[in-house]
Amino acid sequence: MTTGEPMAGGAAAEPSESSEAVDATLAAIHLVTKAVTAYGREDLAARIAAARQRLEDPAFRVLVVGEFKQGKSSLVNALLNTSVCPVDDDIATSAPTAVGFADPPTARVLYSPMSEDPDAEPDVEEIPVDRIREYVTEAANPANERRVQWVEVGVPSPMLEDGLVFVDTPGVGGLGSVHGAITAAALPTADGVLFLSDASQEFSEPEMTFLKQAISLCPNVCCVVTKIDFYPAWRKIVDLDQGHLAEAKIATSIISVSSTLRTQALELGDPELDEESGFPQLIETLRAEIVGDGERRGVAGVCAELLTVTDQLQAQFNTEEAALKAPEDAGPLREGLERANQRAEQLHSQAARWAVTLADGIGDLTSDVDHDLRGRLRQITKEADEVIDNDDPVEIWAEFEPWLYRRSAEDVVNNFRFLQTRAEELSAQVAEHFALDSEAAVYHPDLGGAGASLRRESTEAHVDFSTMGKGQKAMTGVRGGYMGVLMFGALGSMVGLAIGALPVAAGLMMGRKALRDEETRQITMRRQNAKNAIRKYLDEASFLSGKESRDTLRRVQRQLRDHYTTRADELQRSVNESKQAAAQAVQADQQTRTKRLKDVQAEIQRIAMLRKQIVESRDLALASAPTS
Repeated sequence: MTTGEPMAGGAAAEPSESSEAVDATLAAIHLVTKAVTAYGREDLAARIAAARQRLEDPAFRVLVVGEFKQGKSSLVNALLNTSVCPVDDDIATSAPTAVGFADPPTARVLYSPMSEDPDAEPDVEEIPVDRIREYVTEAANPANERRVQWVEVGVPSPMLEDGLVFVDTPGVGGLGSVHGAITAAALPTADGVLFLSDASQEFSEPEMTFLKQAISLCPNVCCVVTKIDFYPAWRKIVDLDQGHLAEAKIATSIISVSSTLRTQALELGDPELDEESGFPQLIETLRAEIVGDGERRGVAGVCAELLTVTDQLQAQFNTEEAALKAPEDAGPLREGLERANQRAEQLHSQAARWAVTLADGIGDLTSDVDHDLRGRLRQITKEADEVIDNDDPVEIWAEFEPWLYRRSAEDVVNNFRFLQTRAEELSAQVAEHFALDSEAAVYHPDLGGAGASLRRESTEAHVDFSTMGKGQKAMTGVRGGYMGVLMFGALGSMVGLAIGALPVAAGLMMGRKALRDEETRQITMRRQNAKNAIRKYLDEASFLSGKESRDTLRRVQRQLRDHYTTRADELQRSVNESKQAAAQAVQADQQTRTKRLKDVQAEIQRIAMLRKQIVESRDLALASAPTS
């Protein structure tokens, strides 16, 4: 495996407004940390430390997706000037491979846990980098018999130092398979998506369907047409693809690349050839639209956390200031603090309204998600039955089976999107009990673990249909004809008539009828077998998807419970600090109050300046967003 400095477009970018915003936010974090430490608020310090960790060690996950053999692994290798992802004509990727920065190179395999516990941690094995092929290819790991859930690789590529992580996804089975559903389920947790389609043909219907899903689930999607060196008419294909995007009202760019030209350009040190490969434009898009947007959203989220923390500090000092200025009005102040304390205690209680809202919401959501999934699969069953009843399954199954996989995968993804949307709404409803008016302050559940059980299991609707061969048809006709000849010949003998050729004609008629009846019987049997296979497949899909949904909802419930419990603890601590400060202010003598008032007002001024700095950092990040 080789790595090297990208020749064009891969050098470290000049400092942008977004990275300036990161520096400014880190400076604000430093000041807020000093403040909460000085005030003895270790609970808030832990919250800020977590925010700092997210900002200092970002991971901008870019999913590389597409149909089977579209050049996904080759593109990742060409981007990083490395051979980390196995590539060959007869090699297919069977497990997701995440490639991030590490020096020296590292690799580890995450195995699906044997336990059915949704929270069970995967087993991890460190492996040599040169053995990755043994774990991520279909040939070395057929049907993923090793239960590889994920492979993480670290390489010393300069392009990855900013936090970029490329995820090479399996294309086995196409976008309409269970792998497509898994990939789509991971889209909400990705910062960007590179959707690959080679220049051999224009976008297919499954590809357009997947693109629409990706656009709705991920903030940044870029279409990449690969192998332009292999197909002379690639420009025409790109024009057709752009027409499909315009017709579907999908506003995303298309970049044409050749991994082969890129590799040759790096080996020869040829900038012109590198420009012709299309990779400099792709790298610039990655930096501007994915890294830049990820930084903007990261800064905005961290600033929202900091503003919430400073609000709690400011409220504490505002209360003390009021008590110091007018100790004679301590009665109303105490009453207000007591009401705030009661509210904080209610939020902290096991029977808090927010906890009831969360428990009821999860129960309702579990029922609604299950009902939505069952409704979607029932509709598939209805449509499939109509198709099967109108045709001979043996004649249409080659087209019908991929449609079934694609349609069920689409509905599984749409069901997951329904779950995601409702989980966000539930978090907002719980946040209302905390008077968190800022949308940025609402907790967004992490659904990154979705799809784990689907990775471990798969199912199909394959069925073997029995058809009559020429010999079987002849035997069926002969048996029917023989019965006709025998019947009418016996009838003539009984009545003593010479009926001549009538038995032969009757035999032919009876033979044709017997053949038609047998064909009808076999078609009916094939239709029944097809319906049974469809129901078995959809039942298995419902079982797997339903379990995945329930596991995901349990994780969501725990995340929301832990997050808002921590917020309740913080609010109660803030109210208690305010009560103590107000009580001390009322009991102090005039000289002590005067001196303390100056200190408190100075602290309020410092917090106000700190808030201003945080807001400026946030606005600087948002101002760097590209205009559409």
